[in-house]
Amino acid sequence: MDIDLSQFAQYEAIIAIALGIFLAFFGYRIKKVAFIVIWFLIGYYLASLLVPHLDIDQTWKTLIPICAGIVLGVFGFSLEKFCIFAVATFTVATTIIDSFQLTELLPIALAIGAGVIVGCVAVRLIKPVGIITTALSGSKLIAKYSVAQFSLSHYPSFLIILCAVAALGMLFQFKNCHHIE
Repeated sequence: MDIDLSQFAQYEAIIAIALGIFLAFFGYRIKKVAFIVIWFLIGYYLASLLVPHLDIDQTWKTLIPICAGIVLGVFGFSLEKFCIFAVATFTVATTIIDSFQLTELLPIALAIGAGVIVGCVAVRLIKPVGIITTALSGSKLIAKYSVAQFSLSHYPSFLIILCAVAALGMLFQFKNCHHIE
C-alpha cells in the first residue's frame, strides 16, 4: 500500500512556515503548546536524518518522522525544566550548524557545547530564555523552509531571514508577555 506523497514537501513547507510564525511571535504565551510543537519538530528532524539510511518504502520514510515527532511532543509536554534545557541546547546547536553549514566534527562539537551552555543558563532564566528560544525556533523554521521553497541562496538569505524574524518575534513577545510568568 503506497500513498502518493509527491505533494508532501510543499505541504510540509507551508505547515513549517505557519508553525514558525506561531512560535516566533506567540511561543512563550502558550509555552506548553510551544514545547509540544518544538519537541515534535525535534523528533521529526532527528528521524528525518535517520530514514534516508533505512531500506524501507517511501510511505514509512514519511510516517516514521511524524511518529517520532508525536512521541517526543508528548514527552516534551510532561518535563518542563528538562525541556527548556534540551530545547535551548538543540535550538542553539542546530542554528549554528545550519547557519554555517558545518560538516566537520570539531565545529559541530563546539556548536553543541555552546548549546549546552545556553541550555544551562536557560533553566535559570526561564522566561527570557523561553521567549528567545521560541522566537529563534520559529524564525529558524521560517528561514529554512523559505530558503528551500523560494530557491534562495542559503548563506546570506538564511541568516537575514533568521535574524530579522527572530528579532521581531523577541520584540513582540517581550512587549506582550510582561505580565505572564
